[in-house]
Parts: sequence; C-alpha cells; structure tokens
Amino acid sequence: MSMWQLKYFGFVISFLFLSANYFSALAQGVNPNTPDQIRRAYDKAFETMFKDPGNLEKTFSFAGLAIKAGDFEGAISSLERMLILDPNLPRIRYELGVLYFKLGSYDVAATYFEELLEDKNTPKALVEKAAPFIEEIENRLTNHSFSGSTFSGIKYQTNASSGPRSTKVTLFGAPSFLPDEFTNKGDFDVFVSGSINYSYDFQSEPKKLLEAGLNIYGNEQFDQTFVNARVIDAHIGPRLILPIEFLNNPVVRPFIAGDYLIVSEDESYYSHGAGFSADIRAMDTLNFNIDTRIMARENKDASVLDGYRNRLTVNASYIASETTQIQVSSTVSTEETKTNIQNNRDYGLNISINKTFKLSFNCSQEHPVFYCLKNLPLSAGLSFGGSFREYAGPNPTIDPDTTRNDYTFRFSPSLTIPAGETMAILLSGGLTRVDSNIPNSEYDNISVTVGISKQF
Repeated sequence: MSMWQLKYFGFVISFLFLSANYFSALAQGVNPNTPDQIRRAYDKAFETMFKDPGNLEKTFSFAGLAIKAGDFEGAISSLERMLILDPNLPRIRYELGVLYFKLGSYDVAATYFEELLEDKNTPKALVEKAAPFIEEIENRLTNHSFSGSTFSGIKYQTNASSGPRSTKVTLFGAPSFLPDEFTNKGDFDVFVSGSINYSYDFQSEPKKLLEAGLNIYGNEQFDQTFVNARVIDAHIGPRLILPIEFLNNPVVRPFIAGDYLIVSEDESYYSHGAGFSADIRAMDTLNFNIDTRIMARENKDASVLDGYRNRLTVNASYIASETTQIQVSSTVSTEETKTNIQNNRDYGLNISINKTFKLSFNCSQEHPVFYCLKNLPLSAGLSFGGSFREYAGPNPTIDPDTTRNDYTFRFSPSLTIPAGETMAILLSGGLTRVDSNIPNSEYDNISVTVGISKQF
C-alpha cells in the first residue's frame, strides 16, 4: 500500500469516526447542567477537530472538553479514533479504561487496562494509577466477596466489675454496708475481636446482594476473672435498593440474627431473632440509618430471665467538611423477662465528632521509619452522651417501695494512627458515670485502651 493510500485510508477512518462521534453526541447530548462557557468551548473544539481529523492534539483537546461536558460517549469515540491512527498511546488507553469504568462497562474497561499493563513502554505512573481501577473491576465483576477485620489490645479500668460507688447500699429497704472487696476495683484485661463478612452479588439492576457476617469477642481479666466474656454473633440477609426517588433510592436490609454469650464460664445465654435496617441519603452530606431488631433470649441457668430484647436505633451522619464528620445516634430499647424486676426501658442519645488531620515530620536517615512518615493522616474522635433507664417494678430484696431508675453519662476521646494501608493503632479513653435512686446501682468507671486494628 502506497503512502498516498495510507493517508487516504487514515482520512476515511477519521471521517467515519468523526461522523459516529457527531451522532453519538447528538444521541447522548451534553449534560444539561454544563456551564455555558464549557458548552461553547465543546462546540468550538468539535468544529476544529472536524476540520482537521488527522490532528491528534485537537482530537485529545476535544475529548477533554467532552468529558467536562458529560459527553463520555463522544470522548470515547474520539479517543478510540486516536488509537487507530497511533496505537502507541498508553495515556489514551488509560483514559478509555477510566471512561468505560464510569459508564459501567467493566469488561471493556478491563481490556484497556490489561493492554496498558502488557505494554512495556507504559510509564510507571500510569500503571500505578490503573491499579485501583483494576482491583475495583475485579471486585465488581465477581459474585463473591469477603472482607474482615481484627482488633486486639489491652485495657485498664478503674471499676472493671461495675461495683457500687460506695459501701453504703440498700437491702430489703433498709441501709446496709457491703464489704470493701465488693465495691469498685481496678483491673487490666486483654481482649481480641474479629469479624468476617461475606457478600454475594446477583449482578442485577437495581443491585441486589446477599450478605452474611460473623463477629467474635473475648477478653481475659487479670484479677476480676468473674467478668470474663466470650461473645459470638452472626447475621444473614439480603441488601436491596428500593426505587423510591423522593427518598433517593434507599438501601434496605432485612436479616435474621443470633448470638451466644458466656460470662466467666458460669452464666450463658443465646438469642435469636430478626431485624431490619435502612440507609436513606437525604443529601450528599447527610445520611440517615434506621436499625430495628427483636431478639428472643434464653438463659441457660435462669429461665426466669428468658424473654425478648427489642431495640430501635436512628443515626444521622453529617459531613461538615472534608475533614470533619458529625454523627448523632438515638436509641430506644426494651427488655422483657418473666420477672417484673428485670423488665426495663432505656432511652439513649450519643454525639460523635471525628476530625482527620495530617502531621508533617522533618525526617532524616537517623530517624526510625515511623518518624519519617510525612503527612501522616490521623483521626481524632470525641464521643459523649447519656441514657435513662426505667424499670417496671421494684426489687423486694433491695427496696420493695422504690422502682429503680438509672441515669448514665459517657465521655470518650480517641486517636487513630495509621500504621500502613490496612493497619492502625487506636488510643482511647473513657469515662462512665451512673447515678441511680438505688445506691447499689451507682458507679463510676474510667478506662484507657491501647489496641491495633487490621483490615483484610
């Protein structure tokens, strides 16, 4: 084929693609929210490209404006024409992969990213930019996905057993005194918790998932071993997107759940039940979550405590800025047993503020690696709130004429320090104060926790 024929062939290919690009732009149209300035630049760039179809620089310029104008298909047509004219353009393959990813054509996007990786002339920077897209495409194209986390550490509490604040208590309606060993005692404990989550994607529109999770927790007190606890919790249910536009298509999840608790190997119970949760996005910066569940509990050694535990939680999460998030949580829970003295209702309110920030270190070869982490992203949190719990009737062995009411205040600061992409160090403190009209139930507790979390 002669040089003249090659040029002619290239012109024909360019003309065909430009024509296709033109009709594609007409079909898709520019995003109606596109500013007039970008719209005019888009139209002018198209005319310029149409007059000089062999000019790759003008074609790339139009593709960039098409992306800004929301005409992804027009940008794709232009970039694909560039590859036909010059296949050795790794940057263009990367941009095409990103555009097809945004359009949800993950198979096509994966093809462009794979070609990018196979090309030995691809700059390292482009390979690194493509890696997150490739990983996300693999996650979205597979039906099965697993994730999990662990958190372990050591905690000190000034009142590990939640013992009464004073030796002065009430028994059978009269003042009495407790031996000092039964009041608040400080203790250390080590703990470990973990979770494993499984998700099955039905690959349907709207999106439907089947999710299951398993959570475990265990601790070991140094001295107050009678409050050692072991907990296993499991749940399974579908996650669905409801096509309700005025609620911004909320995500709902009905589920069944069960748990098992052992305290000091002497007391244990298991629960089973069902629940329902919903995520509603009121706006880009405000999200609501509603979670309700009903659990039937059976106690191994005290059937009189068998009954139902019900809970309703409403969370509001607000993104105040790029680095600040505020969450308000309100909870109503009830406990119903076979004995009136344990039946109660609890009302709680909690506010959490989380702030991320960065620290810069001037490091040298003499410093350890930890101190040479520049722009380290830290996360500081502050949580505070309270609750009111009212019981259904008096406990005759304590005070037959007084029904117990508890008032609880909680305060907790925390600091999270990343130790890698999937690990972090958590430092936290806590203050809990419980006041009550029954002195037996009043106590204070201060805690300090140091732990390490791992995501996988």
